[in-house]
Amino acid sequence: MGYAPLNALKVFEAVFRHGTFYGAAEELNVTPSAISHQMRHLEEWLGTSLLDRRGKQLKFGAHAVSLAGALRLAFSDIDRACQEVRRKNKNQQLTVAVIPSVAICWLIPRLALFRELEPKIDLKIVYAIFGHEINFEDVDIAIVYADEKPVIPKMETMQFLSGASTPVCSQSFIAGHPGLDSPEAIARCNLLHDTDTTGWHDWLGEAYPAKNGMLADVVFGDFNLLRAAVLAGQGIALCPTAIIRDDLAAGRLTQLSGRTINEHYNYFALRRALPESGPVDIFFNWLIRMAATP
Repeated sequence: MGYAPLNALKVFEAVFRHGTFYGAAEELNVTPSAISHQMRHLEEWLGTSLLDRRGKQLKFGAHAVSLAGALRLAFSDIDRACQEVRRKNKNQQLTVAVIPSVAICWLIPRLALFRELEPKIDLKIVYAIFGHEINFEDVDIAIVYADEKPVIPKMETMQFLSGASTPVCSQSFIAGHPGLDSPEAIARCNLLHDTDTTGWHDWLGEAYPAKNGMLADVVFGDFNLLRAAVLAGQGIALCPTAIIRDDLAAGRLTQLSGRTINEHYNYFALRRALPESGPVDIFFNWLIRMAATP
């Protein structure tokens, strides 16, 4: 009879979890007809039927339930063993998912420092887009923006940087607009918005200008676009000071007020929780140290 058909068993386990051929097909990136073919192949090999195909919903018999439970444990053990081999590989590549603002404004300017300390640790930096789920099965470390501490299975989380934002502009903008020392004075200028106008509404409150006669809104769908505009002297933006502290220190941007919004938002660093994490610990601890460095 030969070995059990592993591909067909993988298909069956997916069908059992989803309860439909279509769901399994989407997960495995094949057609529903291919799923059906593998199911027939498995049933022929086993010499018994695993499901009732009558009606819109699939019904699984006792043999199918028992087999699915055993497969789930077996595939979990296989995945755990494979992950362990990957972790023990001296050339392991760390995958770090970072939201674009932190990646461009904070992390990348500091990566050379890490490379000097740990030249043998391979890194892969990818974007973590705000509002989109991260596949933490493929990520060792992530930096995200949230209004509360994320709770992710198998991941440890620490607060990383503050998300508190305050008005900033370029030196060239200040030169053309003296006297920016009050909300009313700021409100008369070109206000640059991140994603929507709620930030400036919150910061200015009643000082937010009426629509009649005010300058047209300019909304940027990405923080890095907003930062580029404010660096170019196109107006005043609300920016997290922790993220743009290099711009502030270098004088590229100037903070106009100590009053902040979004104090309840923070940037969080997440790491994969492993008994032997080696490079993950090294990079994660370096991140935390750098975040605490003025």
